[in-house]
Formats: sequence, structure tokens, C-alpha cells
Amino acid sequence: MPIGSEHPLRRELHDELHARPSLYFDGDTDVWHVAIVGDNGSPRLPVSLPGLEDVSTTLGGNHGIGRFGDGRLKWEAHTEFLTLTFVTPAASAPGSHPPEAFQACCDRIDGKVIAAVRVLVRDEKDGLEKPRLDYVASKVGGGDAEVHSNFRLSDGGFVEFLFFNRNLNAYRTGRMVRRVLEIETYRMMSMLAMPMARETISQLSAFDRRLDLLITHMQSAVKVDKALLSEVTRLSSDVLNFSALARHRFGATKAYAEIVASRVSELREERVEQRQRIGTFIGRRFQPAVRSVHAAERRLDELAERVSLAGDLLRTTVQVQLEDQNASLLTSMEERARIQVHIQQAVEGFSVIAITYYTVGLAKICLESIAELGVDPHMAKLAVLAAIPLVLFAVWTAVRHVRRSIAGAPHSPISGNH
Repeated sequence: MPIGSEHPLRRELHDELHARPSLYFDGDTDVWHVAIVGDNGSPRLPVSLPGLEDVSTTLGGNHGIGRFGDGRLKWEAHTEFLTLTFVTPAASAPGSHPPEAFQACCDRIDGKVIAAVRVLVRDEKDGLEKPRLDYVASKVGGGDAEVHSNFRLSDGGFVEFLFFNRNLNAYRTGRMVRRVLEIETYRMMSMLAMPMARETISQLSAFDRRLDLLITHMQSAVKVDKALLSEVTRLSSDVLNFSALARHRFGATKAYAEIVASRVSELREERVEQRQRIGTFIGRRFQPAVRSVHAAERRLDELAERVSLAGDLLRTTVQVQLEDQNASLLTSMEERARIQVHIQQAVEGFSVIAITYYTVGLAKICLESIAELGVDPHMAKLAVLAAIPLVLFAVWTAVRHVRRSIAGAPHSPISGNH
């Protein structure tokens, strides 16, 4: 009976617990495992796989198990690679080639093999030749099984593990073998970053030289020119583009290395007499490569930060130069404004004199005309003489009033009365 409205992703998220089922088996068994990478992500699955007999799939067919020949075939489509695992009853000795049917299935996939592992599961040690002393070995599962390997490629191109089962049931055997397969698969996937790490170290040296030249030029240059700005921009762009390519690979390596460490711890290793443990061997041989990748990533981050700081310094220098130019421009404008004020004051003085001259002349003409009517001419001349300072003051006051009105300055009480 429904308990309420169900979230649309509930079942999909719940089924993630069962998305990657293990192959369970007991008795003497050969396990063949191949990981294939494509040019752009995980390769496409052969169309024949979902049509196998007795097949069960999850995640839309990206993961599944079905009957294949005389055994069972499991496939898993990951983000970057595809894995095929074929479990068949023991039929061949170490160093032999995979079954033809499994080989043909792998050949139909468009991609390149990055990891190939073979696990020979045997109930008793007497069924196989005693491993040589150059093999590393561990007791796993609390001592219920032993795993031996020299981590070298056989003639068929597989890394072989000898898995001696002492007291594991079918389910524990399947899970333990799966951990062994995942250790080798994810170890190889994480190593894909090594070429990128070497290229990063090489590119970092070239980037460092370019950055040092830029910093030297910035220290010696009196003024930042366009060529320096263009070079800093170009260097920043090159570093960002290269970093975008490298970070994806470095991030994947970090994730894969963490999975390898997790699977090694899940083995619950114990020491086999006179043998180096598998986890110790992987730690001594694999972890230095991972640390090299991390070191390249750190150096790339440091370079990106240095380029960013150089860009900030250059922008600060340009900003200071712009401020100096603006200050010089403001000083020049202030000087020109001061000169214009002096010129304006001189013009105002001449204007007052000219207006006064013409006004007095007009008054003189008017008074002379009045003298014709019988007014004493001497009085008219005295009136003209007395009018000169009055007209001068009135004109000066009027010009001042107009100038202050234009400038928006408040008028004084005297000028306001006029």
C-alpha cells in the first residue's frame, strides 16, 4: 500500500545499492578481467551483451551479468572505461591466453585495453605450481584465503593473481576477487595521469621562464607598454588552458588512487611468511607515482597563483599610471582655468571701462542738448563730470551681478540692492 507521494528519483537512487552486483562462484575457477578505455569516455557496449541468456541488467543496461559460453560474463560501463569480467571453470594453467569467445567479445569493443587481469581461484595449493619467491603475497579475509602475484604481464598480456581459497564461501570469494580486480583496474586508470604529469613539469619550466622575464621587465620598465600587457594576458591564457586539461586528469587520478587504497584496506591483509604483502608492494611502487602527480598539480596551482599575482601587480601599476596621468591632466586643466579667469577678469575690466565711456558719452550728448534750452553749460559739464564715477560704479556692479548669477554664487547685500 502506498505510503504517500513518492519522490521521482527514489527508486533510481535506491537501486544504486544494487547497481554493481558481484559474480559469486566457488570451486576452481578462472576469472578473466579486461578494462577498456575509449577516445572520448567509456566505449559503447556490444549490442549482443544485453541479449545473453539468463541476463540481468541495472542502470539501463550499463551494468549486467549473463551466461556466456561455459561461464558467466559481467560488464560495467564507467565514466571513462568499460570492464568485462568472464568467470569460467578452471581449464588452463597460468600464462595461457584467454578463451576465444571472450577474446572475440573484447575485440568487438572500440577502445584500447588499459588493464587485463587474470585470477586463478583454487581451493588447494597443490593444484598449482608453488609461486616463486619474487611473488608478493598476503593472507586476506582474516586469513581465509591467500593471494599471490608478481604484478608482471604474462605472455598473453595479463597480470595474474593466484587466489588460494581456504575457508571462503561463494559470496565472500566473489567479493574478494572483485576487490583484487578493482585494485589493478583503478591502479592502471590512475596511472593515465603520468604522461600529463611529465608534460606539466616540462611546460611549467617554460611558463616559469616566461613569467621571470615578465617580472624582470616589469621591474626595469619605467612605464607599462602594450607589449607587456599583451604578454601577461597571453601567458595567463596559456596557463589557464593547460590547467583546464591537466586538472581533469589529476582529479581522476586522485579519485582512483583513493579507491585503490580503500580496496587494499578491505582485503584485511595479513603477512605470509617470507613474502612482501601486496599492500606494501603497491604502497612502495604505486604511491610515489601518485605523489608525483599531486606534486605536478601543486606546482601548476602555484604557477597559476604567481601569474595571477603578476597580473594583479601589472593592473595596479597601470592604475597608478592612469592616476598620475589624471592628476597631470587635472593640474593642466586647473592652470588653464586659472589663465581663463585672469583673461576673463581683464576682459571684464575693459568691458566696464568701455560701457562707462559710451554711457558717459551718451549722457554728455543729452546734457549738451539740454544746454540749448537755456541751462548753464558749466553746470552741464559739472553734471557730466559727476556722472562718471556714478556710471562707473553702476556698470561695475551690474557686470559683477551678471558674473555671479552665471557662476551661481550667492549675491552680497550691496550687489543685491543694485
